[in-house]
Amino acid sequence: MAEHREHAPWYAAKTNPSLSDLVAKLRRVIIAARFMPTRPGRPTEQEIRAVRQAWATAGTDAAA
Repeated sequence: MAEHREHAPWYAAKTNPSLSDLVAKLRRVIIAARFMPTRPGRPTEQEIRAVRQAWATAGTDAAA
């Protein structure tokens, strides 16, 4: 994060990711998953809660 802020000083006061940040990260994860040699196992309850929380946060930030 520190390296990213060094290259993008406008992020210094930013506390939450923007919708475009979330979309970019999701796209990178999806692309990486396409090239994984094996299929991942079922997500844990903790992982599911984390994704739902991220969606909820993105939904409230997008409406603002």
